[in-house]
Amino acid sequence: MRLVSLLRTVWSVALAAVLLAALTAAVPADRASADSPARSTSVHQVGYDTYSVTIDGKRVMLWSGEFHYWRLPSPDLWRDVLQKIKASGMNAVSIYFDWAYHSPARGTYDFTGVRDVDKLLDMAQEAGLYVIARPGPYINAETDGGGFPGWLTTQKGRARSTDAGYLDAAHEWLRHIDTILARHQVSNDTGPVLLYQVENELYDPDGRAYMVDLSKQARSDGITVPLVGNEPEPQYAGGEGLDFVGALDQYNTFCQGQWWVPQLTRPDETKPLAVLEAGTGWFQTWGDTGYDKCRQTVGPAYQKIVNKAEIMQGATIENLYMAYGGTNWGWLADPRQVYTSYDYGAPITEARQTGADYDELKRQGLFYTTTAPLTKTEPAEAPASSDESVGVTARANPDTGTQFLYLRHADAMADSDTTTRFNWRTPNGTYPVSVRLNGQTGKILLAGYDLGGQRLVYSTSELMTSTTAGDRDVALLYGADGDPGQTVLRYASKPTVTVLDGTAKAAWDPDRGDLKLDYTHSGLTRILVHGGGRPDLLLLIGTDDQAAGFWRPDSATLVRGGELVRTSAVRGSTLALTGDASKAGPLEVFASSAVRNVTWNGSPVTVRRTASGSLFGSVPGPKDVQLPRLTYWKKSTETPEAAAGFDDSSWTYADKLTTDNPTRPGTLPVLYQDEYGYHYGYVWYRGHFTATGTEKSLSLTAYATNPDTSSRAVGAYSVWINGKFAGTSETGRHTFPLSAGLLHKGADNVVSVLVGTMGHNEDFAYAGDDHKQPRGLTTAYLSGSDARITWRVQGARGGEQPVDTARGAMNTGGLYGERSGWTLPGYPDQKWKDTSLPVSDTTPGLAWYRTNFTSRIPAGQDVSVGVTIADDATRDYRALIYVNGWLMGQYVNDTGPQHTFPIPNGILRADGRNTIAIASWNEDGTSGDLGKVTLTQLGNVTSSLRVADVKAPSYDPAVYAQQATPATVGVDAPDTVEPGNTYQVTATVTVPRTGRALRGTALSLTGLPDGWAATPQDPIQVGTVKPGATAEARWTVGVPADQATDAVVVLKAKASFSGGSVTGEKVITAQPPPPTAGEHYISDLPFQSSSNGWGPVERDRSNGENAAGDGLPLTLHDTTYAKGLGTHAASSVQVWLGGSCTTFHAALGLDQETYGRTDGPATVDFTVLADGEQVYDSGTVDRDADTKAIDVDVSGARQLELIVSDAADGNALDHADWADAKVTCGGGA
Repeated sequence: MRLVSLLRTVWSVALAAVLLAALTAAVPADRASADSPARSTSVHQVGYDTYSVTIDGKRVMLWSGEFHYWRLPSPDLWRDVLQKIKASGMNAVSIYFDWAYHSPARGTYDFTGVRDVDKLLDMAQEAGLYVIARPGPYINAETDGGGFPGWLTTQKGRARSTDAGYLDAAHEWLRHIDTILARHQVSNDTGPVLLYQVENELYDPDGRAYMVDLSKQARSDGITVPLVGNEPEPQYAGGEGLDFVGALDQYNTFCQGQWWVPQLTRPDETKPLAVLEAGTGWFQTWGDTGYDKCRQTVGPAYQKIVNKAEIMQGATIENLYMAYGGTNWGWLADPRQVYTSYDYGAPITEARQTGADYDELKRQGLFYTTTAPLTKTEPAEAPASSDESVGVTARANPDTGTQFLYLRHADAMADSDTTTRFNWRTPNGTYPVSVRLNGQTGKILLAGYDLGGQRLVYSTSELMTSTTAGDRDVALLYGADGDPGQTVLRYASKPTVTVLDGTAKAAWDPDRGDLKLDYTHSGLTRILVHGGGRPDLLLLIGTDDQAAGFWRPDSATLVRGGELVRTSAVRGSTLALTGDASKAGPLEVFASSAVRNVTWNGSPVTVRRTASGSLFGSVPGPKDVQLPRLTYWKKSTETPEAAAGFDDSSWTYADKLTTDNPTRPGTLPVLYQDEYGYHYGYVWYRGHFTATGTEKSLSLTAYATNPDTSSRAVGAYSVWINGKFAGTSETGRHTFPLSAGLLHKGADNVVSVLVGTMGHNEDFAYAGDDHKQPRGLTTAYLSGSDARITWRVQGARGGEQPVDTARGAMNTGGLYGERSGWTLPGYPDQKWKDTSLPVSDTTPGLAWYRTNFTSRIPAGQDVSVGVTIADDATRDYRALIYVNGWLMGQYVNDTGPQHTFPIPNGILRADGRNTIAIASWNEDGTSGDLGKVTLTQLGNVTSSLRVADVKAPSYDPAVYAQQATPATVGVDAPDTVEPGNTYQVTATVTVPRTGRALRGTALSLTGLPDGWAATPQDPIQVGTVKPGATAEARWTVGVPADQATDAVVVLKAKASFSGGSVTGEKVITAQPPPPTAGEHYISDLPFQSSSNGWGPVERDRSNGENAAGDGLPLTLHDTTYAKGLGTHAASSVQVWLGGSCTTFHAALGLDQETYGRTDGPATVDFTVLADGEQVYDSGTVDRDADTKAIDVDVSGARQLELIVSDAADGNALDHADWADAKVTCGGGA
């Protein structure tokens, strides 16, 4: 995200035909596949110098807008957005290419349907836009993993480095995307790609070798256009292997009401000044104020001052982030940063509507991209302002002498009405000038400019654009309503001036040959200047609002009217226009006199010739549209996974004992959902254990989002124990008490956990593999018991091989309804319960609501529609909103801020049947279940836009029926074993009553660790197992004497039979011996489990980052401790005492590294448990508290557990030390 290329590029009117030809060259009809080699012969020479980008030596001003096609899953709407970007005056679009969006699994890439990059680039070319291609591999963009695919979380090697494991994967992606980009390059005359960005916002002082590698990869993949990078640091400024334009990211507001004016620093004086991300807004987090508030901050005043300031510092590559933000549909969002909407406060809203900020950008954009001298400017002497509250800066083109003055209040936030006077030394003489600045505004004034066949001496109005229409020049000037203006033109002899509309005074200075026009900006003034030795000039002078009504669809046409003008084409004497209209109104065309007829969206427009020489007519507006009421709903409760008897035999065992993830698991086996191929959406866990009767509590740590609880990310998880609801926790650690009678001693007990995973972190600068931060369960253990839990996990159906490839892996998660196709059109919900909304339900867990409605949008209209949920914000539930099978919204009722979710046309069928399916998660069992749901109209225009329904499958019972396993296998063994002993292990195979008999069945133990021995060794034959029957086999298993203690072992049994096999597993532990007599530091003992709010629990260091040992010395109030534990709330550490110890001692407090810091809260609570019973609680401890020295009686305890909790104010700086932590032991149980 955040990146704007300020490479100076402005195309002149004289060069427009050349550049347009380079941009709109036809793509070969036999377009190659994604695997085919790119054309490598350069046809156009694309380069740059200190001023700007050049094409065949001709300078280009790149005024660009950011657009993410993957945030708009309707390809026909890509054309809509691209045409709106072009119509706003921009000549380029910057595009991030999201690796994750295209790659559900290593080696699998999809560039079809809503992922068709070839189609996207063709559309950009058709719209007349250059492309700044930004393929990463890392893009940030507030998207899941920063664009890294979920499967990359399990790869070896640190991301964004030269580690081989990462680079191999990154090269794989780049080879796929670069091949497509290479065949759409301007340099090959085959497409619009003009610049290629290497990586994104790396900012790593040690990253040079990595950047060199990616640059070489791009070149080897056929990329021949210039390379750019928003890496302005000196280490990337060039040299061997690096040759790209270093660019800036410039964000001047966080949408909190304040903003500032940038001071740009050029990274390299030999290259253009580029801003690859100039913020048009800012992203919003969960619980924020909403993008409408943001848009109030970044409205026209902001754009007038900030954008013009950057251009007037010499930027010729300027990319506005965002032009259109779009939607984080599915699981695209990085939940730590954003919610479903990625509107961004952009000039084109999420619902594809435009407003005042779009108008302002159009006024600027047409000026920047049609005023050629702006592509090559240098600082110039500015005239002295008569009012010191007004700042004036100047630039000039060294070749033409054209001058540009930028005026604004010195205090950018000032809104006073000020008139300043100065003597303007223009290329044609010095003139006394006065300029009014009324309110928050900035102006770029022009002098010494050849405007077609005219000579503009100067103007105190701003130039929006000019053109030559047939045998006359047309120029459009503008200013604030009521502001005085003055324009001076030079002629060889006195011309004739006719004021056609409005009021203006003309004065002729024969000595200078100057025609001076004085006027006040009001309405639209039209002045015709004839003679004087020059072609006729039609001067249009309007207010800001009047100017906003103009469009420049081609180099020889101006159009006034309509909501949008998309395209223009002259066929004989007819000008064919396409566009949008939000209401019936006038249409005026300024074109060559050879144009006598006009069509609008294919229909003739009755026109008349005006005194201005224009053609004047009118266009119709849209018909009113009444959206259907969502009255009839179907409801089905869900959550069968919570029931004790639910069949989870087809789920994936969580049985990995190692991981390449830099975050060490708190308990084994590894429970991270990514390790088992479930990367996106909600995930279920079911854990089985045999209760001993001594269990006191269940401790779980789950990361549904980032564990920093001071953020407003809204991850949560719910827990059921033997089918009974135990509660819901926010992301992080939580202890669930095990009340009497809840567990069944000596029998199978089941823990069901629904983790509402919201997405992966980004991996921004210096993040250190932050995208790999685990999701799902990370730690799970029982307090007061030796029992071990064996876990299964279930996420989205198919995992890395999704069953719905059209919508893709990021569209659904692991809810029962998602896995069963309840989200899809055509699902047979006839047997569901009839209901209406709103509805309340106190049942914890999931309920699904479905409704169908028929949309009848009139042909030729573009109507934007959203789904709105309205409810009392005190009700505690969240919902997933599916429209025709696409996950278009994540709603959290008590957090917000989003209540309306725009649905892209194409996903919403404009003329046909639509299905809405909503999964509502009642988190606390008291205040669910779903509020009122309505359709909201967000825009309605007549339009030439045609949008096809996006192709994606409906419900298919053959695909979504829940498949039963032929049998289940159970393993019975002691939860803990000791080295050198033997134990009996029993395996059973059970066939469901509704199943088929298993013939030729044999049971075997598989995958025993080295040194372990099972007797008998061969499989045990159990013959035919009939439906409803169970067969078993027993082994004597010997544990080697040298077996490492505190090691987790997964015992696996396999039932083989005719036609298949089924496996079962059980997790056991080799128990460590109790500590010997004497004192033992906790940091020297093995941890049975550990969890931490950030990074690992540190031994003998304070809490650090992601790696063990990267903390500082433990320090409390200037006292440094050599031994102890450094933690970050919420944290827990469990160690085995075996009943041999008597006393636990520690010095407690918040580490000194938090003292004096104001960037977050720091309050914690220290708790000590012995066999699950609390034996010490510190109460709230803050930074000012004295060090607490404690001695706690732990006599006879088998397990010691040390817990640090957040004191309910966020855990940003909760660095808690168990300094000098040790136990005194007697040496025997």
